[in-house]
Amino acid sequence: MSRLFGFAASLFLLGIVALACIGLKQEIQRYTPIDQTVRSIADVSRYPLEKNSTALDSSGNVFFEFRGTENRIYIAYEQIPKRVIQSFIATEDQDFLTHHGIDGKAIARALVTNLKGGGIQEGASTITQQLARNMFLNHDQTYDRKLKELLISYQIEKTLSKEKILELYVNTIYFQNGVYGIETASRYYLGKRASELTLGETALLASIPNNPSLYNPVTKLENTKKRQKWILDKMLEQKNIKHAEHAAAWQEKIEVQQNLPYRSFPGFAAYVRDEFQQLLADSRPELKGKALSKETERLIGEGIVIETALDPSLQAKAEQSLVNRLPYQEVEGAVAVVDHKQHEIIALSGGKKSNYTDFNRAYESRRQPGSAIKPLLVYTPYIDTFKASGGTLINAGPFCNNGYCPQNYGGAVYGRMPLSQALAFSVNTPAVRLLQTTGVKQSFNYLEPFHFGGISTNDHRLPAALGGFEFGFSPLELTSAYSTYASNGIYTAPHAIRSVKSRDGQVLYQWKKSSTPVWRPDTNEKMRALLSMVVSSGTARRASFAGSSYIGGKTGTTNNVNDLWFVGLTDRYTAGVWIGRDQPASIRFVEGIQPQIGIWRDVMSFAHNR
Repeated sequence: MSRLFGFAASLFLLGIVALACIGLKQEIQRYTPIDQTVRSIADVSRYPLEKNSTALDSSGNVFFEFRGTENRIYIAYEQIPKRVIQSFIATEDQDFLTHHGIDGKAIARALVTNLKGGGIQEGASTITQQLARNMFLNHDQTYDRKLKELLISYQIEKTLSKEKILELYVNTIYFQNGVYGIETASRYYLGKRASELTLGETALLASIPNNPSLYNPVTKLENTKKRQKWILDKMLEQKNIKHAEHAAAWQEKIEVQQNLPYRSFPGFAAYVRDEFQQLLADSRPELKGKALSKETERLIGEGIVIETALDPSLQAKAEQSLVNRLPYQEVEGAVAVVDHKQHEIIALSGGKKSNYTDFNRAYESRRQPGSAIKPLLVYTPYIDTFKASGGTLINAGPFCNNGYCPQNYGGAVYGRMPLSQALAFSVNTPAVRLLQTTGVKQSFNYLEPFHFGGISTNDHRLPAALGGFEFGFSPLELTSAYSTYASNGIYTAPHAIRSVKSRDGQVLYQWKKSSTPVWRPDTNEKMRALLSMVVSSGTARRASFAGSSYIGGKTGTTNNVNDLWFVGLTDRYTAGVWIGRDQPASIRFVEGIQPQIGIWRDVMSFAHNR
């Protein structure tokens, strides 16, 4: 009987062992390595940090910061002052350099405290855990979030060096008022770079992240000062500083202020941002539509540096001149300035008040050009085709073609006159005859190198000679085209952006400048002489100023005086000015004042005589 029982017991035990083995096999098959588990929560090899991108002017000075929801100026580990690192280690994680992301003693102490309190009353987060939370998690006080935090911290310590962890930590922590990272906090609250911080200032800023609302130095400086003292005490305790340094730092008078991010010349910055997207599309033609927009935003969010040709003093002059010369309600204006020797856009003002998100009339608007189109569409093609000159006579008498009968200004009637006089005084009938003689199609071929965005096939008509277009042109478009007269008849598209670089100085994108011959050099010289006569004796005599060896240009007025233009060039710059209402309506009351010429002269005289 005992044998039978023993046999049965053995079989039973073998069965349990077999089932256990089967279960173990299944568990082994289901087992997921911890590294893989962590990767499913967060990829610690990537740092999803939003960083400010900066735009630099022609002298290399920052004039604008592009930022998203997080205002962050990222700095590398080598740029972080030693005192900043010491202050955070002394107060947040004294064993940071020796632990592996998790402080067991601190966790045990916090666990006892939390069990007694019936909830999460005390944390035990290392710098690595805080980084894990800031980068990949939220701040919910739950055990589930805490477990994920521990797992991610473990992986961070396996993947990154202590230096990299500190670099990321110092750049991710929140300093209240929308400010992230020590560099941004230093500039925002103290108006200086982190590398320039004193010990007292370092301790003051290091106080904020522990409880940003409680230690907000703008509204609760007394609280901040108390924690500053505690941080200095900790640094002294850790032998990071000496007694004399501690005393001096505590006695130091610190003036807290709110320095907003660089936002100078927002209208120009808006154009730079749009031009960057054009540059990206030109460099990477596979990007289109939403993909292009998404990649543009991604790169701007990575903290790139955009070097531009902006001339800040000239930009300021253009903006101020618009305000001074246009005190009239609802009358607006725009200015574009090109350095035609360097083929660069150096100033661009889209209105009397031009904010970053505002409609920018300098490059986003398209208006009828009036007679400002005559040099490009009529006179240059005619002279280039027939080798005419300024002295060539043309019939300026009444003209009619299939019911189209344009009139001269004031209904004036002329006979024959030289081309130079017809252009200088902007007589309409000879301009239409010249377009008809050259041929509408051939004349429009001369405009193709400029890539005007608003020209349609409906514009291929005789009224185009006088500026009758379906959509029209932006001030920047006409200014860029006129710069050809300063380049021997060769067109090179001007750009505001010189280069786009990464934070470490690597060139990411640059325009590939290409030049296109548009008309012959001798045609160009003849046209320069004609444009000069417009200023010396024609409709733009008020544009003259001392300081440039050459001044030439062309005025433009549209029907009912809805638009006033002047586009002209000097020996160094080409500039265009437009005046009008956003909703087209007459501005005849300012026609005699010629504010467009006054603005042009203000800007160009300043450029040549500063």
